[in-house]
Amino acid sequence: MPYKDPEVRRRYDREYKRRIRAQQGLVQPGQTRGRKAYICLRFPHLPMSGLAFRDGWFITADPQEQATIEQDQVYGQFIFSWRVEPY
Repeated sequence: MPYKDPEVRRRYDREYKRRIRAQQGLVQPGQTRGRKAYICLRFPHLPMSGLAFRDGWFITADPQEQATIEQDQVYGQFIFSWRVEPY
């Protein structure tokens, strides 16, 4: 295998993916890629500056909404996220 060092392989993979995404136009400066789903089981109808969870879920592709949720104090404590890929 040409990449015996795992860190070198990881760096190569990251750069390769960045180049491919840039070529496909999937990543704009200051914007996250794709939709994200957020779940908050403790507060299922949590309101948050113009946003509201519904039955504990909030799914969005808007980078501003994603940033609003991820900057909140309860993110990582009661709110968790993952990417939703369109496959």
